[in-house]
Amino acid sequence: MNRKFIGLGLFLAVNSAFAQSTSQSSVEVYGVLDVAVVHVENSLSADGNYGSTINGLSATKSTINNGVTAMINGGIQGSRWGVRGSEDLGGGMKAFFLLESGINAQDGVVSNGDASLAANSPKAATVSSNSSLDGQLFNRQAFVGLSDSRLGSIAFGRTYNPIYDIVAGYDPVQQAQTFSAMGASSTIGGGGGISEDTRLDNSVRYTNRFGPVNVTALYKFGGVAGNNSAQSGYALNLGYEEGPFGIQGAYEAFTDAIKASTSTVAGSINETNYNTTAFFIAAKYIFGQATVRGGYESYTLKKPSDSFSTLGVSSLFGYTIGNATSASANFSTADQTTDVWFFGGDYNFTPALNLAIGFYDQNPKASGDGKQLDGNIYTYSALLDYHFSKRTDVYAGWMYSSYKGADYTAPFAIDNSNNYVAGIGMRTKF
Repeated sequence: MNRKFIGLGLFLAVNSAFAQSTSQSSVEVYGVLDVAVVHVENSLSADGNYGSTINGLSATKSTINNGVTAMINGGIQGSRWGVRGSEDLGGGMKAFFLLESGINAQDGVVSNGDASLAANSPKAATVSSNSSLDGQLFNRQAFVGLSDSRLGSIAFGRTYNPIYDIVAGYDPVQQAQTFSAMGASSTIGGGGGISEDTRLDNSVRYTNRFGPVNVTALYKFGGVAGNNSAQSGYALNLGYEEGPFGIQGAYEAFTDAIKASTSTVAGSINETNYNTTAFFIAAKYIFGQATVRGGYESYTLKKPSDSFSTLGVSSLFGYTIGNATSASANFSTADQTTDVWFFGGDYNFTPALNLAIGFYDQNPKASGDGKQLDGNIYTYSALLDYHFSKRTDVYAGWMYSSYKGADYTAPFAIDNSNNYVAGIGMRTKF
């Protein structure tokens, strides 16, 4: 880790010599720092490794009766810093790159969901969850590409899932990491059923705009010897935005997607292998100072095309996979589908003061074998945001979730049928 940060220091030192922009090229350092103090009604202790520190959507499937007040990372946006640049190649063509690292501003560590899982194996003591931010130096994005004023752009590396981009513009409550259901859960807020697929390694992503119409096509390479389809996938996005109206749709399918969880062995993690499909559509309309937003998502988890052991993975991000050779590493039950509905909007009382409200319904559907039962998570959110400037704002947020139906009673132990998180925070950008 020391070598990583020494290398990073050298990287920044070298780039600072070229930080001045010219008409041909530019390089800049940028970032977001967002810290809040919140209270969660039912929660384990806060975890400084986990990207959002707490989880206001969890803790109702177990006997957790304690409230937690904590300083957290990212009431609205996860804190981050990055380096981006471009070079004018002439004729309307540019080369570009971006490196972006998610950090936990309250304690300065790199966001690491797997570290939170490993620390809670075999017994949970703090908040933990699977994530696409797992301690990588540039865990949010890392890509290089070419763009053309007519032909569009193509990027190679670690890029966003198109669903994540749609949520950023169409979630009623700013995709707020702590106060929006879609911001708090990457499973529904960008991953299409698997949080780790919010950001996609080894991907090539094409984007273009034709007047009001935008298109995105992404392909993820698997890199598995002798099996080109293993751990691969694709995603497509088509949208229209003109004047006050916008609509976006996306479809994706991934093979052998991997989801992390806690393990029975201390210091390790478990993984489960799935095939996944997801469909997402959202729309918005602007009425003067008000914007209405809403949409629908449906994702399905399926049996994987390849067994976990054949993928040849025994560790991930420095953590041993405890069930790498076990049958439990492969999802083996009937398909499990979850539908998500969301609706809400925001209003600008002044150019500086905005109020956003939203309603979310996560609806797991009963599977053919009864392993997943029907249920609903109803979430209500509100966020009041005041901007001192374009760079700096303060906010107050609230999110309340109610758990209903068979999927949130038997066969699970349940002690709390609802949960809420409330807090205040500050964000600045540079």
